[in-house]
Amino acid sequence: MQEKELYFLRHGDTGLQGRYIGATDAPLTRQGREQVRKTGMVLRQKGIARIQCSPLLRCRQTMTELNLPAACNFNDLLREIDFGRWEGKNFAEIVQCDQDLVDAWVADPHRFTFPDGESLISFTDRIAAFKTELEQMGEDTLLVVAHGGVIRHLLCQLLRLPAEKYLVFDIRPGCFCSIRLYPEGGVLTGFNIKG
Repeated sequence: MQEKELYFLRHGDTGLQGRYIGATDAPLTRQGREQVRKTGMVLRQKGIARIQCSPLLRCRQTMTELNLPAACNFNDLLREIDFGRWEGKNFAEIVQCDQDLVDAWVADPHRFTFPDGESLISFTDRIAAFKTELEQMGEDTLLVVAHGGVIRHLLCQLLRLPAEKYLVFDIRPGCFCSIRLYPEGGVLTGFNIKG
């Protein structure tokens, strides 16, 4: 594997902070579009050769606002986790209606499946499959436009951190982080950079 410079951009603001938004196809707010336009000015200086993007609306709109001169592939592996019937709810609402399931999630987070949604095992396997694709891509400067959960898990895998450490990364909307990837692993070179 050749050395690569990787950029990971979380989509812009959707106005739904504090709610579990995974498979829901939420659009960007006006503020979110503006965030991304400003961040795009910084990313234009990076010489990005190819973009990999989640196919969900908020990421597609982010791609449009970035207006970068690079080829883009939409990749289903980059979709956010499907929270099932918890989609659109905040934590207090989830605890109120599903306390037993919340307890099961806390007791065994790695084997948990969101009710009527995706399992965490399936999600992390999907992210690992994308990481393998990313490592095999021929370009040496790539941008990934995705979701907070996806980026957190990718960072853990690329930096060789345990999966349970994913919450140490506070991935902000409309911001990007960067990793220099070597055959031996990744080095974090920037975090929550914005325009």
